[in-house]
Amino acid sequence: MHSCPHPRSVSCRGEPRRWAGHQVPSISTAVILSTILWQNAAPLPYPGDIQRNGEARHIVKDTQSLQDLFHNRLFRVPHYQRSYAWEQQQVEEFLDDLDLLDSSRYHYTGTIVLYQPDDARQSMDNEGNSYLETDIVDGQQRLTTVVLLLNELSKALRAYDTSAVLADGISWRYVLTADIDEQPPHKLSLNDDTDFFFKNSVLPDDQGVEGEPVMAGRRLTSARKQISGYLNDRGRNGTDHERWLRELHGKITTRLHFNLYEVEWAGEVGVIFEVMNDRGKQLTDLEKVKNYLLYAASSLGVSQDNRDKLAYAVNDAWGTILRDLMSAGLGSPGNENQLLRAHWLMEYDPQPRRWDGSKSIRRRFDLRAKERHSELLGELHRYVEGLRASCTAFCDALRPARSSAFSAFSSLGAVKSDVVLWNSNLVRIGLTAVFLPLLMAVRMRWPSEPRKYLEVLKLCEVLAFRTYRVARYYTSYRQPAMFRLAFDVAHGEVDFDEACRQLRGHYGNMQLRRAFDAFTNAKSLHSLYEWSSLRYFLYEYEQHLALSLGGSPKVDWTQITGGDTIEHVLPQSIDNQPYWQERFDPQTHREYRHDIGNLTLTKSNPHLGTKAFPDKKGAAHAENRCYANSLLLVEKDLTRWGDWTTDSIDERRARLLGWAGKRWHIDFGSTIEDVHEEQLVDDEDDE
Repeated sequence: MHSCPHPRSVSCRGEPRRWAGHQVPSISTAVILSTILWQNAAPLPYPGDIQRNGEARHIVKDTQSLQDLFHNRLFRVPHYQRSYAWEQQQVEEFLDDLDLLDSSRYHYTGTIVLYQPDDARQSMDNEGNSYLETDIVDGQQRLTTVVLLLNELSKALRAYDTSAVLADGISWRYVLTADIDEQPPHKLSLNDDTDFFFKNSVLPDDQGVEGEPVMAGRRLTSARKQISGYLNDRGRNGTDHERWLRELHGKITTRLHFNLYEVEWAGEVGVIFEVMNDRGKQLTDLEKVKNYLLYAASSLGVSQDNRDKLAYAVNDAWGTILRDLMSAGLGSPGNENQLLRAHWLMEYDPQPRRWDGSKSIRRRFDLRAKERHSELLGELHRYVEGLRASCTAFCDALRPARSSAFSAFSSLGAVKSDVVLWNSNLVRIGLTAVFLPLLMAVRMRWPSEPRKYLEVLKLCEVLAFRTYRVARYYTSYRQPAMFRLAFDVAHGEVDFDEACRQLRGHYGNMQLRRAFDAFTNAKSLHSLYEWSSLRYFLYEYEQHLALSLGGSPKVDWTQITGGDTIEHVLPQSIDNQPYWQERFDPQTHREYRHDIGNLTLTKSNPHLGTKAFPDKKGAAHAENRCYANSLLLVEKDLTRWGDWTTDSIDERRARLLGWAGKRWHIDFGSTIEDVHEEQLVDDEDDE
C-alpha cells in the first residue's frame, strides 16, 4: 500500500513493502498496458492505447475509495478466473500494512479492473437503491480479503451495543444487502467452485457443515480465522477496543483508494487479465497462453463478431479448465504446465526438446502473418477447444480414483472399475508422465470405446514396471518414441492394433527382457529394502490376494505409502534375540534380512519390532497386533508358515516371484528389437 498525499496518485507496480514515504507519479493506462503486457504475454508490441474499430480509447478512471467502489455495484468473480489464492503470508502482509496506515491520509491500495458483461444482473434493494452486477477482471484476491475483513469487523462490533447500528451498516454495504423482495443478494460472488462454500460456510456467524470443496475453500477458511484473530488479539493491545474497531472501519472504507479501470469489450479482458499481479505473484504459462489468445482475439484482422466469438470461447474454455483442474486437485502451476505440454506433444509437435512453454503457442499462432488471419482464426478455435477437451482426459489420467473421473464410462460399471484400477496402478508406480500424451490421445481418438483405453493402460503399466522399475532405465528411455506414437494416434496415422504393436515394440529389446527374467527367476534377492517400487510390488500382491478371495484390499494405498510400513519378518537386528540367533548366524542374517521373501507391508511395525516369529504371527483373536489379525492380507498370509527360517524365506520369495512373472508377463511376439541402449541408472521416481 502506498501513502499518497492526494487520492489521484497512482503507484508503479512494485513490491508492496517498498512504498514508505515516497510519492509515485501518475502513469497513463497506455504505459501500464504496453509495458506490462509486452513483458509478460505477447511477442509483438501492444498498442499504446486500446484500439477498437480504429479508435483509440483510454479506460482509466480516478481512484475510488472502497465506499465509492461498492456503491450501486454487485461484484462477481467470473468462472474463468482463478479461485482464491492468498495464503497466510499475503493476508498477514495485508493486515500489517493496515497497521502502518496513517488514518489522516489517503492510501493507494491497488488496481481494480472491472468488466460489465451483457448478461449482468440488475437488482434493487428494499430502500430503492439499484445495483448492477460487475465482473472483477483483476483485483479479486484483494477485494475478497477486504470483504472477509469487513465481515469479521461487523461481527466484532456487534459485541458492543453502541456499535450495533454500525455493524449492521457494514454488513449491508459490503457483505449482504436485501433486495426489494427481501432476498439476500451478496455484494461479492465468487466463481463456481467456491461460491456456495464462501456464502454458507465462511461468511455466516454459524458456519455450515459443507466440506471445503477445493484448496481455495481451505484458504478462505484460513483467511477468515486469521482476520478474526487479528481483530480480537492485535486490536485489544490498545485501551479501547471498540474505538480501535471503529477507526479501522473508517480507515478501510474511506482511506483506502483503488485505481479503477473499466473495460468495455470482452477481448480487452485478455489484455489486462492478471497482468497487474496481486502481491507480485508471477503469471503461470496457462495464464500467459490465455492472455495471448485474448490479445489475438482483439488483434486479428477479421470481423468484430468473429473476434468477439473467439474471446468468448477462450474465456469459457479457461473457466472450464481451471474449474476441472481445481476440482481434481491439480491446480498448481506445475500441473497447468504439464497439461499444456502433454496437449502440445500430442496435438502439435511430439519433439519434447522443442517445447518452450507459452512461447511455443505464441510462435505457432504468430499474428505477424496478416494474410493468414482468417485461417488463423479457425486454428485458434481448434486449439482452445482441443485444450479444453484434453483437460478432461488429463485429469482422469492423473486423478483416476476421484468420483467424477471417467464419467463418460459410468454406464459400463465393470469396465469403468477396471479402468480406474489400472489407471490408479500407473499413478501409484509414478510413471504417468511417460505415457500421459498417449493416454490422452487414445481418449480423444476413441472417446466412446473404454476397452481400448483399458488395453493401452494395461500395456503401459506392465511395460513401465518392467522397464523403469525392474530394469531401472532412465524414464527418458523411449520417451520421444512414446510422444511420437501419441501424435500419430491423435492424428489418425495408425489404427488401434498398430498402436498397440508399436507400444510393445518400443520396449521389446532383449536387454530389457533378460533383466525381467533375471528378476523373476532369482534364487536370492538380498537388497530390495531400498527399492523405490517395493511398496508398489507388495501392494499389487495384496490386491492379488484380495481378488482371489473375491474382494478388494481393506487397507487403502495411501495408508502404506509413507512412514514405517515395511516390516522385516527376520528383524534388521537380532542382537540379544535368542529365537533369531538360533536360526540365523551373522552371515545368513546379513544375506536374508533385506530379501524380498522377508519383507511385507504392515501398519504395526513399532508393535512387532524384534519379537520372535511365533509372537509376531499371533492368533486371529489376539488383543495385541500380530500377523493373524492384520487387515493386510499380505501380512496375514505369513501365518501359513509355522517357523521362519532361510527355507521359509526362500519359499516365500519363490511364491512372490512366481506370481510376479505372471502378473507382469507380456507376449512381445515378433516386435522384439535387439538394441543395446545403456540407460541403467539410480532408482528414482519420475514424478
